[in-house]
Order: sequence, then structure tokens, then C-alpha cells
Amino acid sequence: MTRPSFIGSVRGEAIKVTRQLSFWLMLAGGLVLLGITVVGINTAGQIQDLAKGFPSDFARQMMDLYGTVFQIGSGILILIVGSRLIAMEYSSGTIRIAYARGVGRLQLLLSKMTLLALMAVALLAGYLLVVSGLVAALYASWTGNLLTFDKIGSDVWQDFQYWLLVQAMSMGIAILLAAAAAGLGRSLAFAMAASLAFFPIDNFLVGIMALTARATKNQWPWTNITEYLLGPNLNVVLGLIEPDHRALGAFAPPLNKIDGTHALVVIGVWAVVFIIIAVGRAVRPDVLE
Repeated sequence: MTRPSFIGSVRGEAIKVTRQLSFWLMLAGGLVLLGITVVGINTAGQIQDLAKGFPSDFARQMMDLYGTVFQIGSGILILIVGSRLIAMEYSSGTIRIAYARGVGRLQLLLSKMTLLALMAVALLAGYLLVVSGLVAALYASWTGNLLTFDKIGSDVWQDFQYWLLVQAMSMGIAILLAAAAAGLGRSLAFAMAASLAFFPIDNFLVGIMALTARATKNQWPWTNITEYLLGPNLNVVLGLIEPDHRALGAFAPPLNKIDGTHALVVIGVWAVVFIIIAVGRAVRPDVLE
């Protein structure tokens, strides 16, 4: 029997995703959320004043606002689709069929993660196209034309590169978290629940640590713990690595002051942990061939 190719495995995973009604419903929900955001921005007088007098500040404000919307929306989409795509094989028992057809353990996992990565890139590219058009339309309606766009400083475009890096990093972490949750639980329900609950719990812990430090009148170790939580570091990493602009995170930051290097290292360590869990459980699974 011919062993399935890696490209063929990725194509098969793509068919599974595109045939899921929930995937298309989530995309539609994302468009609705984007529309609500545009309406809110259109009614904000302060942003209109920025567009007319300070194009660079306007561009940064748009990156912060639309970046937060994308980070939340894409994260939820990837966590749901990813955990379902990887864990459904265990819950339905079809993983035995895949192994029997000659698909390698790592090949199966990597094909799913490759599809999720391609989907993430497509999401980001599509989002940039749509948002760029919307922002340009709003800017033109407020200022009368797009000619003043050339007044946007080069430092803004440099910040945009950091913005892209952090968005890619966030989506990569979401993919790895979904894979780790699916591998750890071997259950569709567990994978979806664990992956979706991870970041809310992570951010909620910051408040718990702050209250504990206040109640005990001791900063250590409570505030120090927040320096190593994944969510809070992701929340502030963009503002820490941008040289000329400090983007404000939408959620809880670490309670102690950290720098960009610290945030990147913590995020990297968490990524390695997720990889070890996902790959380790794939190589040494509970399922026997």
C-alpha cells in the first residue's frame, strides 16, 4: 500500500475544515465583529481629529484597535478549529484508521499544524486587505483625500513590522496550545475546553496574585509569578519591543515591570513546552495501532 504523502495529508485536513459549518459561521461572526468595530470607530470624534491633524498617530491608533480585534478573533478561531481538528481523530476513533493506512504519527500531527499555519497566514492576509480598505475609506471621508497619507513617518512602518511579528507569534502560540491540549486530553471536549479556558484563566490569575499580595502584604512571590504567565507577556510584548511607540495591551499585564527580551523568552519557553507535550503525546500515544 502506498504511504500517503505529506501534501496529500494536508489537503485531506483542509477538506475536513472546509466541510465544517462551524468554521464558516465563525468567519461570518468575525466579519460582524469587524463591522461593529468600524461603526464604533466612525463615531469616535477623537480618532477623526487624529486623522485630520496627526496621520502618524492615527495610523498607530488603527494598528492598536484593529490589532486587538484580530488577536482576539483569530485566537478564538484557531483554538476552536485547531483543537477540534486534532482531537476529533481520538474522539471518533478514526486515528486508528489513519495509522492503518500508513500515515505516520508525526506526519498526521504536522499536517494538521501545517494547515492551521496556512489558515493563519490566509486570515492575516485577508484581514489586512479588508482593514486597509476600510481604514483608507474612513480616512478619505474625514480628510477629503488620501494625499496626506504620505505624511506618515517611517517609524510607523517599522512599528507595523513589529505588529506583524506579534500577530504571527500570537497565532503560532494558539496553534501550539490547541495541539498540546488535544494531545494531553485525547478528547474533543477536553481539548476545546482547555484551550479556550487557558488565556482567560491566565489573565485572571494576575488579579488573584494582586489580591493575594495585598492580603499578605508581601509582593514576593505573588507578583513575580505574573512575570512568567503566557497571556500577560503576550499582552505587553508589542509595546515592549516597539522602539518609538508603546502599544497598550487590552488585557492584564504582569504586575512587575519587564522588558521585551524577558517577554520574548517567556513566550518562547511556553512554545517549547507546548511542542514537547504535543509531539510527545503523538509519538507515544495511548492509541495502539
